Amino acid sequence: MDFSGFRKAVRTVGGHAQPGCLIIVETTVPPGTCENVVIPELAAALRARSMPEDSLLVAHSYERVMPGEGYFDSIINYWRVYSGHDQRAAVACESFLSAVINTRDYPLTRLPHTVASEAAKVLENSYRATTIAFMEEWGRLAEAAGFDLFEVVDAIRMRPTHSNMRIPGFGVGGYCLTKDPLLPLVGARDFLGRPDLDFPLCRQAIEINRAMPLVSAEQLEQLLGGLKGRKVLLLGVSYRPGVADTRYSPSQTFVEQLRAQGAYVLFQDPLVGFWEELGEEVPVDLPSSDGLDAIVLAVPHRHYQDMDLAVWLGDVRPVILDASNVLSQAQRQQLRDLGCWVQSIGRGVGL
Repeated sequence: MDFSGFRKAVRTVGGHAQPGCLIIVETTVPPGTCENVVIPELAAALRARSMPEDSLLVAHSYERVMPGEGYFDSIINYWRVYSGHDQRAAVACESFLSAVINTRDYPLTRLPHTVASEAAKVLENSYRATTIAFMEEWGRLAEAAGFDLFEVVDAIRMRPTHSNMRIPGFGVGGYCLTKDPLLPLVGARDFLGRPDLDFPLCRQAIEINRAMPLVSAEQLEQLLGGLKGRKVLLLGVSYRPGVADTRYSPSQTFVEQLRAQGAYVLFQDPLVGFWEELGEEVPVDLPSSDGLDAIVLAVPHRHYQDMDLAVWLGDVRPVILDASNVLSQAQRQQLRDLGCWVQSIGRGVGL
């Protein structure tokens, strides 16, 4: 893993920070980064300034920010984990976090070492990514056996130990889950002297999640009897509902796959005006339904959940693939009553 940019940033901080300054690493890093990268780089910068190497206080406290409407609330009203390079740093970090976070209702958790705090963040995201990948297998079973996996999961979630069970969908995007399960390999290899630790489940989860939008592409190809020359509208290009962030969006993989197979692909998103990764404008308003062969719902934006598709479709009757559990049962039935073929990821035919 290339740490050159990160090292340069740390040296810059070390070249300007004043004695007694608290430096908190909040980004997601491989376990061992503070000890093997941050501390040495800061020490070198301090030596160059003829200052004691322990002049700065270094701590790690990873963010748990949730993009979208709850962004600010997720900073103030959420549990935080922290650790310090030494006792002084830990105390200073606790004092700072307590001034920002509602610790009365969301108490802080202190871990004994920065490696533990770094590992906690990576493990959180690896767990989430792996359980998402796990549900993909069950999505295919539900489709083949003819049951509704979302109903099954809701029934299981009644058990408190399984209340956070994941569901199948269109794909995984964003800056975290698409890469974080690979960070323990980096930490073990580069910092901990354990290149023998392979983390096969983490690696496989990344591979499965990257392929998720291709499953939707394959299903659409089967429903249409081929993609060449077909006109397809993709609803949703951000990587999660309620945000305009397209980083590593599974929609990009989907669009590129369909275009490679000769499909004419339109897309729309109520929150995204420009798709930077593709260098294309994204209409905020729905286009005309004329000539559409298929509609794929990729992101459960509230806009799509509330819209009346029947009115917008007019006399057009395209295939509709709900790839992210966007439509309600009533909406799916309404569209079927109109004469549309409606299929869902994670559900058997006709559900």
